[in-house]
Amino acid sequence: MLVCETSQKPLMLFYLVHAHTVTNALVFTKSAESTTRLVRLFDFFEKERATRAVAGSTREIVVRAYSSDLPAGERKAILDRFKSREIHM
Repeated sequence: MLVCETSQKPLMLFYLVHAHTVTNALVFTKSAESTTRLVRLFDFFEKERATRAVAGSTREIVVRAYSSDLPAGERKAILDRFKSREIHM
């Protein structure tokens, strides 16, 4: 368990994912809006990290939102891609 300020949670998640080479994880948030913000932030950090890395030295973490706001078919497709490890979080 890691205790930190609420505002620091997304940054700590990003750090922990990369520090511990997490390749498959579910992340729970309190709302679909929080999930959307977290996915956008993570995508931004991943793209920025990829532009600064030496070619082939890093792997990009693929993150997708999954919530009841999505149509059933899209939720199923996301779960299938998560199971096949095309989506990491």
